[in-house]
Amino acid sequence: MNLKLIVIGALAFAIVLQLSAERNQPSIAFGMTTVSLGMTVQQVQERLSGEARSIKFLPDKVTALVYANRDPDETEGQITFSDGRVVYAQFQMRNVGNADELAQEIAGAVDNMETKNCDLSNYSAHGTGGGFSQTIFDCGSRRFNIMSVQSLGISDRTINVNIEVGQIATK
Repeated sequence: MNLKLIVIGALAFAIVLQLSAERNQPSIAFGMTTVSLGMTVQQVQERLSGEARSIKFLPDKVTALVYANRDPDETEGQITFSDGRVVYAQFQMRNVGNADELAQEIAGAVDNMETKNCDLSNYSAHGTGGGFSQTIFDCGSRRFNIMSVQSLGISDRTINVNIEVGQIATK
């Protein structure tokens, strides 16, 4: 009888530790659920399925694209695993069409940061093929990344805003 209580107590303690560690891990929101660094593939799949989302692995078997089940052709981001656990997650906001939308996306990204003090990096390149600019805000364990691409001869720019946690391993 005492052994049963010890085992049950140990299991309850392990579950509380896992939930506490998961809550303290940097995470990314997909809809109303979050994906945290350190989660297993199964945990990610269960969480996302509750939000009508799914993942599909690329041929490398470590990178998965996140899809909204309502539109199987549109990705919402990516999750990278190492040894079956999340090491990087990225949420890609919808493409923005004007400065007002971009300002709203940036404000939303900053509001979700645990720290409002960010390091800022700017990159740009312009050549015969068009132009590219990128601004990266490093804010503690999260980053958000704004990319603007303009092809030569086309007046419209494509602007993407991504929120990221973790690191993609380099070989």
